[in-house]
Amino acid sequence: MEYPQYFSYVEILALFIFYLGIWANLAFWLKGGLSRTKEGTGREKLVYLFNTPFRTIFRRDFLKLLSLDILFQRTLTKEDPTRWPMHFPLFLGFCVLYFVGSVGDQLAHWGWVELDKDTKWFAFTNDLAGLILLVGLLLALHRRYVLKLPYLKTFFEDKVLVLLLLVSLVSGYVVEGLRLLSIHSIPESRASFIGVAFAEALSRGVLQYAPTDLDWVATHLYVWWFHALVSLTFFCYIPYSRLFHLFGTSLTLLLNSQNHKADFVGADPTGMVPSFSIKQLIELSGCTRCGECLRVCETYKDREVDPIAPAIKLKEARSHLLHKYGPNWASKLLGGRNFSQQDLSTLSEATFRCTLCGYCTHVCPSKIDLQSIWYSLRQEYATGVGLHPKGFKHLKEGVANEGNIFNYPNVDRALWVDFVENLPTEGIKKDKAKVMYFVGCVSSFSPLAQDIPHAFASLLIKAGVDLTILGPEECCCGFPLMAAGMKDQMLGLIEHNTKKVKALGADTIIFNCPSCYMTWRQEYSPFLPGVSMKHSTEFLLELIRDGKLYPGSLKGDTIKVTYHDPCDLGRNQGVYDAPREVLHSLPGLEFRESRNRKARAICCGGGGVLESADPKMAADISYKTYNSFCETGAEALVVACPQCKRMFQGARKYLHGTMEVMDITELLLRCLQASSKVNQPMAGPRN
Repeated sequence: MEYPQYFSYVEILALFIFYLGIWANLAFWLKGGLSRTKEGTGREKLVYLFNTPFRTIFRRDFLKLLSLDILFQRTLTKEDPTRWPMHFPLFLGFCVLYFVGSVGDQLAHWGWVELDKDTKWFAFTNDLAGLILLVGLLLALHRRYVLKLPYLKTFFEDKVLVLLLLVSLVSGYVVEGLRLLSIHSIPESRASFIGVAFAEALSRGVLQYAPTDLDWVATHLYVWWFHALVSLTFFCYIPYSRLFHLFGTSLTLLLNSQNHKADFVGADPTGMVPSFSIKQLIELSGCTRCGECLRVCETYKDREVDPIAPAIKLKEARSHLLHKYGPNWASKLLGGRNFSQQDLSTLSEATFRCTLCGYCTHVCPSKIDLQSIWYSLRQEYATGVGLHPKGFKHLKEGVANEGNIFNYPNVDRALWVDFVENLPTEGIKKDKAKVMYFVGCVSSFSPLAQDIPHAFASLLIKAGVDLTILGPEECCCGFPLMAAGMKDQMLGLIEHNTKKVKALGADTIIFNCPSCYMTWRQEYSPFLPGVSMKHSTEFLLELIRDGKLYPGSLKGDTIKVTYHDPCDLGRNQGVYDAPREVLHSLPGLEFRESRNRKARAICCGGGGVLESADPKMAADISYKTYNSFCETGAEALVVACPQCKRMFQGARKYLHGTMEVMDITELLLRCLQASSKVNQPMAGPRN
């Protein structure tokens, strides 16, 4: 296969531009920190970048990951199955045309393989791959411009890519048809079925409309050059466009198959480590802007403005970080932007209009750990740039001055204890105990949530648990500061609370608040080896199974209840079964599941300190979520989170709802009070 004169020079130029883009992306990635508290040297980062995927290759599940997730793109079928018939043909057709068609041509040109344009399998494969790619492209255009799906955001670069690809495909078939006409071999080249069709159509068209014979050889050469330049332009543009997700997504899948939460959010006391890790910067390149995150984002659905859309936040954040971290030449090549103060303010506001519920992470087909990116973005804007909602000032001052987010006197943290049933004479604050109950700020100070520690402590006392609390010595777990982008300021809280636990000699810590529970497991556990951390529902289930709590039926008819999965307990920590098993152990209840359950649960609106950033948005989400549970016909909405209870009680009052809101500990205590049977073995499992 002989290429026209000078084409090799054009090809070398195209390869140079392509690999320059690859190097620019790599240089940007290497600006990220190696780990949460260590920036690392350039050599260490390169070792991490290449060694991590290499280790994945030798894992047992690598072939499954490669075939199903990367090549067959199974993840596309999880949320919106209609995307797969569009995206997979695009991927398959492009890969075959490149690796079989273009590479095959080049190898034949170098004389490395015996291959010809008219080789039957080669001609047929190229035509079929082009047709598959064209079908995927037309389906993509139909979804984007005919159906106009609201969660698909279109930018100028998207239109350029579609135009280049479409022109390249069509001109490729025209070139093949002209080639066949120039060598007069239509009858012998039926394997190139689309090329033959174009050749016959061109031949009939010329005979009908052109009075003179057309020089097929010269025409083929001119059109070939046009096709080659368009195709090479498309190829060169890949590293500089969203199509770079071909590399970014594959690398993201490999990296996140190792440890999904390895880089939750950076926090370096010296301020020398970037807020983002290498993995997170790679993930920014792995976003396909498919729109799945927009479909499930409650804050975006509440306002429907582009800056809040998760995919748009990623796009704008990448531009900002490119300019900030550089290198400067890479920033210019890849579209880094020097945002004005007003633009940065808009980006910051959008970043904090989020409940950190993690639903976007759950549905992302590229398996990007979006939640960890949101934490790091908050760290970037609040600490790095100094932009955060005004409400965070009160939160920050409260923790700094009093050790709680409400800025109430911390000596009042345990006032709720006076209302605990059967309170021992010596109280429940001890110098030593096996079990420590970490109450949390909301349960300690919010009047709408204080019934939760009343009920939970009463249950533990009835079950004979060796229990203690920190009382006024307890400080905020630090989650609100982390969610506010001020994680560096929570390090002192971790040190204080950890020291108190060690002094108690406790081997188990229990939490009502899922955010406290999640924070302690992720941030405190390295400093407390051997200490078990459990949510209240997990601990209560153990007590029921051990026969230390024996709930009875409530008086009256069967009560219909439904359950809300808190984001930080369910989706973010995987605790789904324990609360349901506790509910199923309670006689006299009819349990009704909501359509928004488990991993698909909707946030109460109070997550991610959204109330401090945008109280109206938080309230609007709570109204919508409360109404979704009303569809079950339940008489009571059971929660396992003090913040969820606060939000839903507010929603019930605003909506004049009839469905009662209660914590699972309150419901269990009611059942226990009805039976008045404690420390009796269970007769058997109750369903």
